[in-house]
Amino acid sequence: MGKLLLKLSVAVIALSVAGSTAEADSFWFKKKTKSPDTYGTYGTQFKKKRKSIFPWWKSGIQDDIIFDEPEKIPGKGMGNLTYFWPKNVPIADLSFAKLSAADDQSRAILAELFVSDSEIRAPQAERQLILDHYKASGFKPLWLKDGAPSERAQALLEFAGKSYEDGLDAPSYLPQGLSNFDDAAGQLGRDPEKLAQFDIALTAAALKLALHISGGQFEPNRLSLYNDIKTEPIDSAKALRVLAWSPYPAEYLRDLAPKHPAYAIMKAELAKLRASEETVVYEKIPDGKPVKIGGLDLRMPMVRQRMVTLGFLSAQEASVEAAFALELDLALSEALKKYQASVQISPTGTFGPKTLRSLNAVEDQNKTQQLVYNMERLRWLPRDMGDRHVFVNQAAFNVRVMDKGKEVWKSNVIVGKTLNQTSAFHDEIETVVFNPSWGVPQSIIVNEYLPKLYADPGYLDQQGFRVSDRNGNVIPSSEIDWFAYGSRPPFDVQQPPGRGNALGELKFLFPNSHDIYMHDTPTKNLFSETSRAFSHGCVRVQNPREFATILLGWDRDEIDRKTDSRVSQSIPLPRKVPVHITYFTAWPDSSGKITYYRDMYKRDETMEKALTALASARAANLVQKLVQN
Repeated sequence: MGKLLLKLSVAVIALSVAGSTAEADSFWFKKKTKSPDTYGTYGTQFKKKRKSIFPWWKSGIQDDIIFDEPEKIPGKGMGNLTYFWPKNVPIADLSFAKLSAADDQSRAILAELFVSDSEIRAPQAERQLILDHYKASGFKPLWLKDGAPSERAQALLEFAGKSYEDGLDAPSYLPQGLSNFDDAAGQLGRDPEKLAQFDIALTAAALKLALHISGGQFEPNRLSLYNDIKTEPIDSAKALRVLAWSPYPAEYLRDLAPKHPAYAIMKAELAKLRASEETVVYEKIPDGKPVKIGGLDLRMPMVRQRMVTLGFLSAQEASVEAAFALELDLALSEALKKYQASVQISPTGTFGPKTLRSLNAVEDQNKTQQLVYNMERLRWLPRDMGDRHVFVNQAAFNVRVMDKGKEVWKSNVIVGKTLNQTSAFHDEIETVVFNPSWGVPQSIIVNEYLPKLYADPGYLDQQGFRVSDRNGNVIPSSEIDWFAYGSRPPFDVQQPPGRGNALGELKFLFPNSHDIYMHDTPTKNLFSETSRAFSHGCVRVQNPREFATILLGWDRDEIDRKTDSRVSQSIPLPRKVPVHITYFTAWPDSSGKITYYRDMYKRDETMEKALTALASARAANLVQKLVQN
């Protein structure tokens, strides 16, 4: 009992001495559980108590955040938004009641255009275009001939009905008054009022389809706070003019789809998956012990066949003699590596529990939906991405340099954490900085360094950081009374160039409102991880010297000399290079085979919720009409 009291006394004294410093935390949290993000029972209880007494930035407790690099903190959380579809308003103008038209069909259309509670609707901008067009043409029909839907109308309806082939929501383009895309003439009859409504509704549907297939059905910035994307849909007025007079409106709409090679590949794969959805049923692979290369296991024939089915192993490579059928041979191991990389499992080439679970969970339906979401993202890309451009895919954790459609360089990258995501946007790389210094953001000075400076004012001196006041005077951190300034110390902190610098040896600048750039990193070990979401938003490049060689067009020896000099120097690119920071959970490799990636930021999920809400609203509207009828 006496020894226990003595231990408790020592603990209390140690805590009193540590006070609000990081030492208190190391005393209580020295022993952690296996998870790096959780503390033991007593540590958690004390952590909660300390949070109720001290501001977190004074306590030294960092709430599972590791401030190991230079990006801004905090982020915007997950950033995913509840999507609200643009408001539609009746395509009507009461002032049209004073106008007249030349013939019966035109008069019927005019009559429909001043019905204030018209069910034919469109967003305000498109509504006005449609009204202006009919008024300017004397309310002549666009899609009727001899009192029935024209051939142009039928071709357009057929294309709209198959717009699901482009990953679009086909029911969104069904004109008011039709129950399906087939036999419009039979559904409408010869009723002038119905025909007039159909003409206006098909105009609205065609214009909507033109905008959606060219620029996307979603406004990306209303899906995520991390999207900063200006889409490039066809000009509405131009689209309406072409649709009104072209003898081939369906061909015109088809030609508005993205020309990026990935779009055609995804469209073909989407059709293939939908055609096979009813027939593909995978037999479950039984549980068992892990299998290494050269190991024997009764399940290997099933695994080998699955690799063939999924396209990671050719039939010829899978053909082995019966005596070797149970072996995890080199060819099968290489196929497993490719599969594991495609589903973000560490590509070991062995057969373990993670690979088993993944193979047993393969569902083509999930891939179908992923293709739909990523074809939408392709519609958000710039029409002209630049003959030579840099393409970062966050979900794939890689960067590629493309030249005239060919991949000339590729590297792994690290991107933003789930709660500090890398934004999606398009810009131009302007400058390569050799041996950059790092100006520590005020948020990191406050959130990470202040607790350490309270415990040891000379901490920044020891780490080789330079501290200066607002007038540029350099002051040793040990001479500053950090307690005197609260959470707003009036000092600038800079980390000089060097191997330990948070930006590493090289930085690639494309000035933007997000303060995001690409850079090297001293934490090279993180590139060995399969999932590499570790930064606070910036993009860390695994092979920055190679990247600099590509961007500047220099030979590698010159890049090495500049870097090894340890002299900080900014070199403007001879020509700015477009950079596209994107998020694709499905993307074709150089051979055209599509790889699927984990939706780590839940952006696919957000799109799915929006489409579900749209379908639910449509169903509710249909029920309401049935009740009214």
